[in-house]
Amino acid sequence: MTLAGAALSLLALLVLAALGLGAYMVWAMYLPSRGPRIDRARRPRRALLVLDLQEGYAGTGPRQPPMNLPATGLFGAVNRTVDWAEAAGAEVGYVTQVFGADWLLRLHGGRRAGRVVVDRRVRIVNGNTFEKRRTDAFACRALVAWLDEREVGELVLTGVDAAHCVAMTARGALARGYAVTVVADAVASRYPLPAVLEQLRARGVRVVESRALGEG
Repeated sequence: MTLAGAALSLLALLVLAALGLGAYMVWAMYLPSRGPRIDRARRPRRALLVLDLQEGYAGTGPRQPPMNLPATGLFGAVNRTVDWAEAAGAEVGYVTQVFGADWLLRLHGGRRAGRVVVDRRVRIVNGNTFEKRRTDAFACRALVAWLDEREVGELVLTGVDAAHCVAMTARGALARGYAVTVVADAVASRYPLPAVLEQLRARGVRVVESRALGEG
């Protein structure tokens, strides 16, 4: 093989690698997962999911781009929602984002320092913690098994990012037949929140303030 031929072969491999990386990023970050539909009539329980509120990601020293926070503050509303879930007898689960490679973590803007843990400002009421490697939390088999075991048919979502992980989890849930509520003052996003929440409503998501969770 000539030097020029070797260079062309190397270039082709690099192009294929770039295309593969791009396809993986789209799959992992911008597409909801797929799964069988549930029979909601046989699943009467509700579950609150706290998404991606973790140290080093949405924590006290995050490397993520600045978030558009609810005017009333984020963590107070999240903890108020946890209080509501406990009082209402709903399940509570905490979902954290992890990545299998340092380069992907840096590309996404976060960091991993040791074990991924839920942000210390979040009220933790149990050990129901689940790790996901895609924006859609339904990609976590342990979470799906937990929802099945608890006979959950309705999800209440809080956390970050409302335009990505919250939205993709909502879409994954809707595709499976769950009823989905997003708590407007308990989510944050890099994008303007009113527009993000309106897009969720257009997809069939119920959007309410934390103080109105018991209504409707």
